[in-house]
Amino acid sequence: MSKIALIVASEKTDKLFPAVTLATTAAISGWEAEMFFTFWGLLALKKGFEPTGVSLDYKAYEGKLSEAFASGSIPSWKTVLEQGRATGRIKIYACSTSLGMFDLKEEDLESFVDSIAGAATFLSKAKGSDVSLFIS
Repeated sequence: MSKIALIVASEKTDKLFPAVTLATTAAISGWEAEMFFTFWGLLALKKGFEPTGVSLDYKAYEGKLSEAFASGSIPSWKTVLEQGRATGRIKIYACSTSLGMFDLKEEDLESFVDSIAGAATFLSKAKGSDVSLFIS
């Protein structure tokens, strides 16, 4: 079985959406997907989090993206992630170091987080992946 490993290091919409789209597409295609949310990406796992915009590189397109989400022509990143999680082939890991950096606890995280892991643990899970991506 093929596997993808994604490290998500940004909480911005233009980074979250492609990360969950890739993981979900992989899962729907029968792949395993391992997602490690670290640094600012960890903030996306906080209960009730909603992205506050896009990266500076894409500010000119923020309005169009917001309109697409508001109209429903593009689903939210959490909706896409839920679709992928329904396959049972996506695992979500919250970075233990980043939790400490943001003074967050496990109970502060969304219920779809599978576990808290350090970099070494995630690397052991991602080892042997067919595709590895760092999204920041």
